[in-house]
Amino acid sequence: MALEDPQWALVQADPEKRSFRVHRSAYKSQEIFEREKALIFGKCWLYLGHGSELNKKGDFVTRRVGGRDIIFIRDKSGEIGAFFNTCTHRGAKVCRERNGNARNFSCPYHGWVFSSEGKLVTTNANGGYGEDLNADGHLDLRRVPRLENYRNFYFINYNPNAISLHDYLAGARDAIDAVCDQAETEQVILSGEHSYSIRANYKLLVENSYDGYHLVSVHASYFDHLRDQFAGTPAASMIDDTIASYNTRGAARGLGMGHAVLDSYVPTGRPVAQWLPSMGAHLKAPIEARRAQLIARYGEERADYIADTQKNLVIFPNLVINDIMSITVRYIEPEAPDFIKVTAWAMGPAEESEELRAMRLDQFVSFLGPAGFGSPDDIEMLEICQDAAQHTPVEWSELSKGMDWTDDPRTLSSAPDNELQMQAYWTQWDRVIRGIEKLERE
Repeated sequence: MALEDPQWALVQADPEKRSFRVHRSAYKSQEIFEREKALIFGKCWLYLGHGSELNKKGDFVTRRVGGRDIIFIRDKSGEIGAFFNTCTHRGAKVCRERNGNARNFSCPYHGWVFSSEGKLVTTNANGGYGEDLNADGHLDLRRVPRLENYRNFYFINYNPNAISLHDYLAGARDAIDAVCDQAETEQVILSGEHSYSIRANYKLLVENSYDGYHLVSVHASYFDHLRDQFAGTPAASMIDDTIASYNTRGAARGLGMGHAVLDSYVPTGRPVAQWLPSMGAHLKAPIEARRAQLIARYGEERADYIADTQKNLVIFPNLVINDIMSITVRYIEPEAPDFIKVTAWAMGPAEESEELRAMRLDQFVSFLGPAGFGSPDDIEMLEICQDAAQHTPVEWSELSKGMDWTDDPRTLSSAPDNELQMQAYWTQWDRVIRGIEKLERE
């Protein structure tokens, strides 16, 4: 049956039966993957990078975003731009470095040179071309059709008629604000990154990134680690108390447009403003001082949310911001229906002390790093899910936990160990794949 057939149903929601399920072909079909590339990655806003990665004029990074190679650069006038990383002559990749600083880019094939503003500077030829060959600029590096930012998070869109990034982010803007407002000055991407691959569909990692239901069963070793860490302190019973009350604090919240956040309370300590005895007495004063500053600036309720609530945010379709024991920005690039590349960066306040920065980086590595307590467990689960989806005849995956709604789940909320956030994501995915959600300006 063709995807264009109106009877095709990859997502089935039945409020009467309280059933929400997804056809497993959505995780493994090449035909569906090609449709995703056209309708989702070709028309949704996709994360490109953070402005703090481009501190100086000429700073650049190169990335693959939605299957296309991009140069993300701050030009010599200080403006941030995004260009397709391909020479307009014969198509070679103009920049082969992952990052750096450059006034110009020289194509390795025939030596065409382009400025940081994307202008063709020279063809490196003594003759053969007309003087006005590039009078209209068509041989300059091609700019990405749309580049916009929110709070210094830069996104691109390959559809020139797309709605604004501001409108697209919808309720996710508030969750991003809660991350950015932790800093007195600004949040910055810290040096280094984690890059790894997973043999699984990208949506399996999306689901996992804000799934509170698997926390205890998959990450038991991490909770054992925390128990050992807290032993002999006033927080010794905190872990078991947290597990017992996990589903009564926090929420899974749809934020519109398929975005969602998992708000939860896990007492790991947070450098922003949540001190625990296991962090050391020497850090108590600066962390509590920061909390007082947050209260003064935003009020106690908002400050408590910023400081105490762990936030796992997914921006549809493939950006994850984990504001948990530290902040991780995770970009997921689908390479095939069953293969993804993941890049993750640590983020923290620019003004943070060396001691707090060291703790932040340690926590970045220790849980969500490729060899940390969390990621290896998660990767194993995703790969066995993918393997079973491809090698068993079971057609549907059930994501019904907490389905007690009759309205649009994309703006609803539920308990933190339910699956409302996945229901919100898949509802948006279904609408985009079937052409109902155009995401274009009228």
